[in-house]
Amino acid sequence: MELEGSPSEFRDWAHLPLAAVKLVSEKIKSITDYVRFRAVCSPWRSASLPKPRHHLPAQLPWLMIPGSPNQDWSNYPVKKDDGVRLFYDLWESKMRKLHLPELSGMKCCASHRGWLLLVATGGTEAFLLNPITRDRVQLPPFTTPLKHLWVRDDLADLGIADVPDYDASHCFQPLVGDFAITRVTFSGELTDPNCLISVFLPRCWGIFRCRVGDPCWSLVTIRHDSSDFADMACYNGRYYMLYKGAMAIIDPNKLEERGVCILEELREDSMFLVQQESGIYVVTVNNIEEEEGGRKKRKQKFELYQFQEQPWKLNKITDESNTTIFFGSKYHGLGVRSDDWDSLDAGSIYMEHKLSPPSVEEAHVLGSGSLYSIFFAKLVDGKFEPLVLDIAKEPPVWPHPPALWFQPSFL
Repeated sequence: MELEGSPSEFRDWAHLPLAAVKLVSEKIKSITDYVRFRAVCSPWRSASLPKPRHHLPAQLPWLMIPGSPNQDWSNYPVKKDDGVRLFYDLWESKMRKLHLPELSGMKCCASHRGWLLLVATGGTEAFLLNPITRDRVQLPPFTTPLKHLWVRDDLADLGIADVPDYDASHCFQPLVGDFAITRVTFSGELTDPNCLISVFLPRCWGIFRCRVGDPCWSLVTIRHDSSDFADMACYNGRYYMLYKGAMAIIDPNKLEERGVCILEELREDSMFLVQQESGIYVVTVNNIEEEEGGRKKRKQKFELYQFQEQPWKLNKITDESNTTIFFGSKYHGLGVRSDDWDSLDAGSIYMEHKLSPPSVEEAHVLGSGSLYSIFFAKLVDGKFEPLVLDIAKEPPVWPHPPALWFQPSFL
């Protein structure tokens, strides 16, 4: 008779058949669970792929909080950044702390497909970083003279006046232009030598692009009369430039500007673009007041449209059951397919928002800075409810660094 708790009662999980380990690894849905799985032991790590490409679904976004929680903000600019960043994981409803020394001294401007765009003050260095794998893709600095995408003869054929040489480095001056980029997109996988990386600089209303390994950025377009410029997205090689009341489309592959279409739906208080596999979507945000219980209550009305060409128009999405929107600082928005996650409430919007301490007593304890929170609403009614409050304190710096929705990925 064996005694209770004897070694024979405990399974040696490290000696499971590797084929069974591989099958189990392919059933995991969460990227954090997959990392834990591979950390169990060497056999499990060897039986699973370091960068799974197919069986992990699109992940629920994390909210990246700017600035290290360990920094002393009493003397700005902070001389030392330890590279620690906080991410709020919606899937597990918990804060994650990642040590990313690559972020030290860099400004995190935007995110796309699991990559963060980092730019040094003054635009002297730029690169993409995957915080999960720590892979890094170097990009040209913005201090290098730009290349014109269209040569002078092409511009003349299009009836466009000669464009002088342009230098974008002024957009990245300290304090004023630390976060000059609000959008980054890529046309494919970064390992593809033909992959185009594009960035949007609303400060000069310009779009720039490059390939990995290029010595400089190429200027796609600059608009000097664009005070109503809201956002940019790229789809099937074309650039979609969103204005208040209009959309402009540029096709650099055919060296043509397809013109500007006037869209009456784009006259709301604010708008942003969402780039999906099925096309380009526009989210409009309108502040309204409604009577509720005899009192006027202010709320935001969200409407979702898909942009259609030939003829150009916006088709209102009446069934949002397959789309969930994540809305963050500087109109940084992204969308995910709701059916990828059973727990995700379809037809909804998750909004990062900063709340100031409501009372003098709380301000005394918490300080004068705002606190990051996440609110949730159904797109059909726009009534926001708090999902998680007081995630972290906003760094007391200017210009305010954006809090970014970041979709973790191994790719």
